[in-house]
Amino acid sequence: MILFAAGLVLLVFAALMEIAPGLSATLRDALFRVLILAGCAAGAIPAVAVLAGSPINVVRIPAAVPGGAWEFGIDALSAIFGVGAAVTVYGVTYQAHERPHRPVSGAHALVAVLLAALAVVVTARAVMPFLIAWETMAVVAYFLVIFEAEQPAVRRAGLIYLVATHTGTLVLFAMFAVLGMGARNLSFAALAEHARMLPAHGSVVLALALVGFGVKAGVVPLHFWLPEAHAAAPSHISALMSGLVIKMGIYGLLRVLLLVAMPAAWWGWLVLGVGVTSGILGVVWALAQHDLKRLLAFHSIENIGIICIGVGAGALGITYGHPVMAVLAFAGAALHTLNHAVFKSLLFLGAGSVIHATGTRDIERMGGLATCMPVTTATFLVGSAAIVGLPPLNGFLSEWLVYRSLLHAGIATGGARIAVVAVAALALIGALALACFSKVVGVIYLGRPRDVSVFAGAHESSRGITAPMIALAVACVAIGLLPVVAVPAVLRVGRQVAGIDTIGIGVPIDPASGQLTGFMLALGLGIAVVGILRTRSLRPSIVRADTWGCGFAPQTARMQYSASSFAAPLLTAFGPVTGVTMHRTRTTFATHPTDLVLERLIRPAWRGLRRTATRLRPIQQGRVGLYLLYVATTMIALLLYLIVTDPTR
Repeated sequence: MILFAAGLVLLVFAALMEIAPGLSATLRDALFRVLILAGCAAGAIPAVAVLAGSPINVVRIPAAVPGGAWEFGIDALSAIFGVGAAVTVYGVTYQAHERPHRPVSGAHALVAVLLAALAVVVTARAVMPFLIAWETMAVVAYFLVIFEAEQPAVRRAGLIYLVATHTGTLVLFAMFAVLGMGARNLSFAALAEHARMLPAHGSVVLALALVGFGVKAGVVPLHFWLPEAHAAAPSHISALMSGLVIKMGIYGLLRVLLLVAMPAAWWGWLVLGVGVTSGILGVVWALAQHDLKRLLAFHSIENIGIICIGVGAGALGITYGHPVMAVLAFAGAALHTLNHAVFKSLLFLGAGSVIHATGTRDIERMGGLATCMPVTTATFLVGSAAIVGLPPLNGFLSEWLVYRSLLHAGIATGGARIAVVAVAALALIGALALACFSKVVGVIYLGRPRDVSVFAGAHESSRGITAPMIALAVACVAIGLLPVVAVPAVLRVGRQVAGIDTIGIGVPIDPASGQLTGFMLALGLGIAVVGILRTRSLRPSIVRADTWGCGFAPQTARMQYSASSFAAPLLTAFGPVTGVTMHRTRTTFATHPTDLVLERLIRPAWRGLRRTATRLRPIQQGRVGLYLLYVATTMIALLLYLIVTDPTR
């Protein structure tokens, strides 16, 4: 824990250096980069050591506050949450041109504070430091989301996020109150001991945890804040929000499962159902989007759904007594949490590079960017293949573990066998994700420019932007080609959450076979690359000429598929659940997506609440006599209640 504490100190120093007076902007940014990298590296060393099998070290800090001493420790579950350095370094270059117009230094300092708060959330072993770090994370993320607060849409997105996150926090207060009622203190160890005596396997605690942490994770229908906040924030902040902040909801669910130990069957089925719903609806809604960042935000909901499928299957494995299913499911959920942090951060950084070069987020206006942005195109393509789950990238590895757990359910006995139906849902999610990213890559990077004014100013981003993207792309490939590095670590997480050490049964995954698979995939990829290069070297000179157009006029940009026309057949199949309205004329076709939960549920309810409050406002007139009448009426009502309920009468 000494290295971890040193990492936190370095992150705090990074924040202070960025806002230190008397230093040039160049020097502040350089010091900020160095301190952020050093702080993240210092925190990663003990995390990797724990994943490799080192014992858990818990630090106890006496505290004269309610709840008892504060405890901190890194276990296998905490160690998998640790991506952020590449995104932060990217942000320094990404926002450099805005320094004369906006408080960029303050935003960088808040990013460092956010990373420190996230680290404390996953290492806290007592309620008080956990909630303090949780609220710090929520408030700092709000200020980062409203970085461009002069725009009304950004202010509205910030308000929606603030209301949602504090609603979730209030639910967590209630959850810890129920869980800690009667416990000797508010440390997680004491809560775990007391949880064994909770009625109905802690059903109330689990229900509150699903709501409180589900809001942060962005599961359907609690997702309504997520697309708004991700689209409004700067691209590297969107990457942090999607890659790390929303994953705290998943961490919270897994941590509560550790405390309760034996979840009720209904909770596992509910989480599995929420995961299937979030996965399918998230990718369907993503297909309908034309805003690049909103599209990626809905894919975060989709991947949270995949993770929840793993969590639900793991909970069912515990409940029905199938430990292998539980370990595989929790391991798949944990690995997909890490993988999503990597490839979704890469995709948001790639989106930021495109927005930085073109000045627009509208997919319909882009096209042909591969010719002028080759590095961004290549790295974005890697991230797209990874999020779809194509081998040999990291997304395939984690989804395969979830598949394995569900297939194991199919050969299990008892009620858990029904969970195998989720295999079809997982396959549908993958197919729709493939269609969506085919649309994104094809419309943005291939074909001809759809808007000449956008294409004219497009250019490859600077090294400070592309280098973090290349690093994340390499991580996607490395995890996929070397599963022996990642799988044993996440299996340790799965064993911890499932309590497998007390059952004493192994999981049929041989690390050596994973290493051989990775080697064979790397060998095949190398042979393919050599073959392509050899073919190109032997190919005769190419004469370029226009293709025969079958008598039609020369091709123009208007003859290409647009984002709307590409997705229209699939969206039509899902009907009104897509929330899409179509606009057709003799010469144009366009779709206009809306968020069903936000536009047709949350906002109408909010408007109704405002109307009710407006009608009740005359009650508060500021007259002392009227207030005294309220008090007297209340006192008389209470006295009548006591008279009626008096047991001595």
